Amino acid sequence: MSDDRTARMDQPNWSRRETDPDEQKTVMAGQESVTPPTLPLGDQGQGGWKEKTGPAFVRSEPGRTGTPPPNQPPFGSSGPEAQTMIIKERPTPVFAWLVVVDGPDRNSIGTVHTLHPDTTTLGRVSGNRIVLHDETISAQHARIRREVKEGQEPVFALFDLGSRNGIYAGPRETFKNEENRVYRHELQDGDYLLMGETTLVFKKL
Repeated sequence: MSDDRTARMDQPNWSRRETDPDEQKTVMAGQESVTPPTLPLGDQGQGGWKEKTGPAFVRSEPGRTGTPPPNQPPFGSSGPEAQTMIIKERPTPVFAWLVVVDGPDRNSIGTVHTLHPDTTTLGRVSGNRIVLHDETISAQHARIRREVKEGQEPVFALFDLGSRNGIYAGPRETFKNEENRVYRHELQDGDYLLMGETTLVFKKL
């Protein structure tokens, strides 16, 4: 081989290499010792080389849940915030009315009395759902009850509770006739009722 080729083979390898801080390697080039340049990898402190990092960040721990949204108690809590608000009782639906159209109590004329699905009692004394101020009406004079028959529309049935002066019911032209005295009567829309000296009209939806 020629001298030039031999010289090229003896040339040092100047590739960039990491330098072990505890052991620096020396490369011979001719008669002089050359120390390869050190590639800076980070800050060197007492603990050795440390990787440079960016801004600090917080790592969330596995299994940890986030903060619940405002006004929402955590699942399974039993505090006041977790109690279910109770909806106020809804009003009973109205199906029918009795309207006072005549009687000794002039102040009651035009009064509308609501009939509910449950039983409605009528009489002279307090304790009845409908109180009629008429001395000719018994303490508990009558009862009206909504009845449902299979395959038929619901009806309001009127019952005499053993009153002294009875109950009369029917169309406006004939309701006061003796033959229209009733003990049980299925009320029809527009029926007139006579209890004592008080007259009422039945209306329904």
